[in-house]
Amino acid sequence: MTHKSWLSNLSWPCTALLVLTAGCGGSSTMQSGSGGAGGSSMTDGSTDKAGNADSNGGTGTGGAIGTAGANGAGGVIATGGANGSGGTGTVDANGSGGGTGTAGSDGGTDASGTGGVGVDAGTTCGGTGQPCCAANTCSAGGCCVNGGCRAAGATCGGTLGMCASGVCGTGMTACGGVGDACCGGRNGTCTASGARCTAGMCVACGASGGACCQGAGVTACTAGLSCQTTAGDGGMVQSCEACGAMGQGCCAGNTCTGALACANPPTGARTCENCGAVGGACCPGAICQGGGRCVGAVNGAGGMCEACGAGGQVCCTAAGGGVAARGTCDTGFACTGVGAMQACTACGGSGQACCPAAGGGILALGTCDAGFACARGNAGATSCRACGAMGDACCPGMNGADATCNAGLACSGAAAGTCGTCGGMGQPCCPDPTGALVGICGTGFACERRNAAAARTCEACGAMGEACCGTGAVATRTCAAGLTCTANTAICN
Repeated sequence: MTHKSWLSNLSWPCTALLVLTAGCGGSSTMQSGSGGAGGSSMTDGSTDKAGNADSNGGTGTGGAIGTAGANGAGGVIATGGANGSGGTGTVDANGSGGGTGTAGSDGGTDASGTGGVGVDAGTTCGGTGQPCCAANTCSAGGCCVNGGCRAAGATCGGTLGMCASGVCGTGMTACGGVGDACCGGRNGTCTASGARCTAGMCVACGASGGACCQGAGVTACTAGLSCQTTAGDGGMVQSCEACGAMGQGCCAGNTCTGALACANPPTGARTCENCGAVGGACCPGAICQGGGRCVGAVNGAGGMCEACGAGGQVCCTAAGGGVAARGTCDTGFACTGVGAMQACTACGGSGQACCPAAGGGILALGTCDAGFACARGNAGATSCRACGAMGDACCPGMNGADATCNAGLACSGAAAGTCGTCGGMGQPCCPDPTGALVGICGTGFACERRNAAAARTCEACGAMGEACCGTGAVATRTCAAGLTCTANTAICN
């Protein structure tokens, strides 16, 4: 397959550079951006690579012109990387079938360096309960069911039987392997590595020049390949073709090999081109290579790629976010400011912005260094403030544990509690540093609940009808003179 690069006939008059100072385009990380939405060969009634008609039949009609996705930058295909998702093509104004869509490979090659699919120890696919790797692959003979891996020997779900070597069921009821019936009937799925459902039967897919694999959550091709339309087929048949090199289609996640970026021209497919380096011109679509953000682009054209993410630099564009979205920064920095004025500043220390919470959304408070807690101000911005001392906010617990305060203080109140005195009459119980006890109180008090719904507080002990004093076994607890600690109730009588 041959792609004609959009750069081969492109020239830049000097006057075009004047647009570099106008506007502000957003582009940076490889996670952001996808091609415009449009019809693909399998939704317009075209034939698949295996030569079978799609179940919808007939000639499909094109949709409206696909809109360009959020800006993203090309990056290097990572060895053993996570699965990319299948891309979608664009549809031209004449209503013909969708243009080239890109589908993900698994972002790398196996240990032998060939196009085969391996399950790397560092990947997040292929294991039991994980998404399937490229071309339906699961490790250790597992089965790919609805985009997720079921372990060999486990049920495939419903009436499909047990999984064995990628196939569900046995004998006449076996389904999912190449040559077997599709699981779930004519429009069902295939569960073995490198298999797809075509006209009710599982056929091979995912290899170079072969049909693209399909199904929920499936990466269409093996490593180093993506699902594309070829130059001579009129954009109607998709197959697994080489990706990532100069002039080739982009690989999974809009990534390219080496110092190339996944350009996003206003028309045509996204391809890997030598543009978007930090300090150079942005690729069409306001795209930069990893570590850069396009500044000064107008409607996706022009602009220069500036370094982003480090302290004092512009924020990199967040995945799926435009220029007004909160950007991203390197570890130890937070994106502060608004819109085009966003910049990466130090985070986590006293008075500094809170560092982004791992996996947290825009409403997540974020994290701070030890001795500080993240608090949100009236304007919505977050900052790190001292915690743990008397009257301060409680410090967040480690790994989801309860909030904490300095020694001799306890955290009371709601989730955003404050640190106060503990251990005295009616006061909260002090936390036990060892974690063995429910709480600690001063001499003459026991850590008790006044009722089932109340928090534990320090209450008088040892008198008639009161709790026995002490924290050890009931036999070791004490009561006032003349009273004994009842064994089954720990009450003084």
